[in-house]
Amino acid sequence: MLRNSILFFGILLLAACTKTNTTIEEGTPLPAIGEEPEIELISVNPTTVQSYSDSIAFTVSYIDGDGDLGTEDPDITSIELIDQRAPNDLIFEYHLSPRTPSGTELSIQGMLTIVLENSILLDDANTSEETTFTIRIKDRADNWSNMIETETITITN
Repeated sequence: MLRNSILFFGILLLAACTKTNTTIEEGTPLPAIGEEPEIELISVNPTTVQSYSDSIAFTVSYIDGDGDLGTEDPDITSIELIDQRAPNDLIFEYHLSPRTPSGTELSIQGMLTIVLENSILLDDANTSEETTFTIRIKDRADNWSNMIETETITITN
């Protein structure tokens, strides 16, 4: 009886520990990474802030097939953070330093954090307002990434 139980649990353990191998055959090309940057929202922290004082940090992952993200010229902006309460008026632009040396073409991926130093209530009569932000990044060839939208953020008085 004990021997059968040990054998049963041994077989069960081996079945639970199987490994699936994913291999790429030689000569098979890897999936292409596009020349337009792609971004994904990782986190927003915090999601409730006090107007005029609290910062909001947006963490974004990026991937770019030719690595032409960012510029050395600090006057050139390549990140847009748009407050959806007034998308034509509340556009915050940020400089992004180069992710690769100029003149190179390398596929890159990484993460960056964009910090909005403070936010405001658009109507002083409100004690709180809710909004979302959209984010996009432009590369040196003027290609815009996809646009991502954050979860709801509450701004309080």
